[in-house]
Amino acid sequence: MADEATWAGRVAEWRASGLTSPEFCRGKDFTAGGLRHWAHTHGLTGPQPEVRLARVVRVSSLRSRPVTPVVVPDLLVEVGGARIVVRPGFDRATLGGVLDVVMARSGR
Repeated sequence: MADEATWAGRVAEWRASGLTSPEFCRGKDFTAGGLRHWAHTHGLTGPQPEVRLARVVRVSSLRSRPVTPVVVPDLLVEVGGARIVVRPGFDRATLGGVLDVVMARSGR
């Protein structure tokens, strides 16, 4: 049976290889389950992600403020003497058809 130093070396090689445990253990005299078990029970599971915390503060005065709606302005398109007002939520196909007609009439 392998000693602690041998298992530590195996785990280090496995982590450095970038392979899955079954891929790393293929053809070796130890199993993928044994490798993962040893790494887990001896704290060698690899780098752990940093846990970042944020402080959340509830401010009651924000609730009393009125919500200001976001107003999206109209778009004015001028082509060949024609003015086309495009409002939010317009239909692209319809606008494309209108522009085709206006451009055809203006000779463009």
